[in-house]
Amino acid sequence: MIYWALPWNAGGQVAGVVRSAISGEEHNRVLRALQLDLLWGMLIAGGAGGVASFIAARRISRPVEQISAAAARVARGDLSVSMPGTYVAELASIGESVQEMAAQLEERGHTIGRQGYEQEAVLASMVEGVLAVDSEERVISLNRAAARLVGANAGDVAGRSLQEVIRNADLRRFASRALESSESIEDDLVLRGDSERVLQARGTALRDARGRSIGAVIVLHDMTHFRHLENIRRDFVANVSHELKTPIASIKGFVETLLEGGIENSHDAERFLRIVAKQADRLNSIIEDLLSLSKIEQSEEARNLSLEPGGIKELIDAAVYDCQSKAADRNISIRVECETGLMGNINARLLEQAVVNLLDNAIQYSEPGASVDISGSRSNGEVTVSVTDRGCGVAPDHLPRLFERFYRVDKARSRKLGGTGLGLSIVKHIVQAHGGRISVQSVLGKGSTFTIHLPA
Repeated sequence: MIYWALPWNAGGQVAGVVRSAISGEEHNRVLRALQLDLLWGMLIAGGAGGVASFIAARRISRPVEQISAAAARVARGDLSVSMPGTYVAELASIGESVQEMAAQLEERGHTIGRQGYEQEAVLASMVEGVLAVDSEERVISLNRAAARLVGANAGDVAGRSLQEVIRNADLRRFASRALESSESIEDDLVLRGDSERVLQARGTALRDARGRSIGAVIVLHDMTHFRHLENIRRDFVANVSHELKTPIASIKGFVETLLEGGIENSHDAERFLRIVAKQADRLNSIIEDLLSLSKIEQSEEARNLSLEPGGIKELIDAAVYDCQSKAADRNISIRVECETGLMGNINARLLEQAVVNLLDNAIQYSEPGASVDISGSRSNGEVTVSVTDRGCGVAPDHLPRLFERFYRVDKARSRKLGGTGLGLSIVKHIVQAHGGRISVQSVLGKGSTFTIHLPA
């Protein structure tokens, strides 16, 4: 038996005892029943709790998986993702942060891309060549101007060795010096190929955000045209000095001879004075041609030459008339071929001077008894005036410099014929002031053809 007793208090004193008893077998039966009920209750509660936990976990884990997948897409570069909504405040905050991060990355990507396009456009449009190499002499970038100067393809040089891209040893050595130098360096380089180019190179170290040298950037300026102009200026100064010195020396010598007593001999004095007068005329011709050339160049630069419609046939006839007596003295015939009514937008006075200069040269350099042809025509949107002689011709290596001031193919013969060396240069600038060009074709021993091309 199992007993259970409890005192019963009344008025602060134990009035009695309540006792209950149950048999041990009955107690065990009830206990087993209670344990079984408790077990079932625990199983049911556990199952319900597991289902509830699974549902709750899925409701939490699904947004986490979605946020994780969206973050992975952002990491792969897909910035057009949208974060899923969730009732969990922490997850909602994480989703908003990832969404904001994606928006910022997209904006920065657009900014960097725009800057890259702008930088590429600036480099591509630069006249100067820009070459960047890293510390291992591998090409980082090469703009179009630099690629054109060194004869490379700008599209497939990034990452390649400088020795592969650039064949010029002087430029490679300059790049090595720029990498080794802590200061900017400059040098002039000559690139030889189909045509010789003179480059002014400036190299400086390429540094990262911390100031460490990571390579070098080289800027190339094409100085070929400026060096050519400098050579022309130097030649012009030397030539004009020589051209002026010759008649001045002659005048001075004969004047000194007259002052030392030569004037007493009337025959010699007259001969000396005629030579002095001839040399003075030569000086005057040179100065007049220089002044004329200067005025024409000013009109050419200012583009203010007065032009008006005029007949080409009438202009050619006037030039032939001016040269007719000189041609007759050398027994040279001038044949004219020009269509009637041919018109051009011209300055008649200057263009006639150009044609007279060409005719005068053709007459001077033709053998007596030969003929000179002058023609005018219109073709391919141009009005052309051509002067053809049958003289000694000009060698091909002289043709590019034929229109330079004081340039003479045969210096002795040119001076003997009395030319100033400025005639063809004046012709070139008159034609350029008209917006045209002049060309020459020549064969040694057969003659030359000078052609003025004017816009129709």
